[in-house]
Amino acid sequence: MKVLITGGSQGIGLAVAQELHAAGHELFLVARNPDRLKRAVDSFHGRAQGFACDLSDPARIAGLTAAVEKSGFSPEVLVLCAAGFGSPVRSVVTPPAGELRRLFETNVLANYELVQAFLPKLRSGPYPRIILIGSTASIRPDDRSLYGITKWALRSYAYSLRSELKEQGVGVTLLNPGGTFTQKRVPDGHTAPDRLLESSDTAKLVSALLTLSPQAVVEELDVRPMLGDTY
Repeated sequence: MKVLITGGSQGIGLAVAQELHAAGHELFLVARNPDRLKRAVDSFHGRAQGFACDLSDPARIAGLTAAVEKSGFSPEVLVLCAAGFGSPVRSVVTPPAGELRRLFETNVLANYELVQAFLPKLRSGPYPRIILIGSTASIRPDDRSLYGITKWALRSYAYSLRSELKEQGVGVTLLNPGGTFTQKRVPDGHTAPDRLLESSDTAKLVSALLTLSPQAVVEELDVRPMLGDTY
């Protein structure tokens, strides 16, 4: 399958790319940092393409869709991993100015715009799937309250999308990982590494989702560290 992955240069997105590459899928990676993106694309030895894009800027998404079209890559599956975390401030009353808007642009609006842009191509494919990487913060608040708000919104969007697209044969899955050891979230001295998931845990689940029969879809899946989330 041809899979477009956002956030594909590090963390969960890169782990998903590695897992899907090993399974024989063709990849198109999207990431904000061009240097990390190039290293990621090069590591797949010709079986991946990439485009550097800040998804929080709606104007850049038009550039991304044009680049994908020009490349000849026709996505059959979207795996939307890109996420902004913001500052570790629990307060929703006195947050950093403008932070909620910035997080919404990356965590909710960018995903909405990407689905709008690529849905026509997905519909024409043999196995159209949209996999949204949410968070267990959409189920109970974590120590980044504004981040949690955006993931709650993404969860609502995923359920609405699933309901609307099921008659068209487009599967929508929301995958909610708990705390994960990534470059953006490393143990802080109070959290032992074994209290966090590996990025590969989520990646293996994504790969497994793409092995289901066309008439099967996982609507929502939560995965947490064995001892539970640390918040």
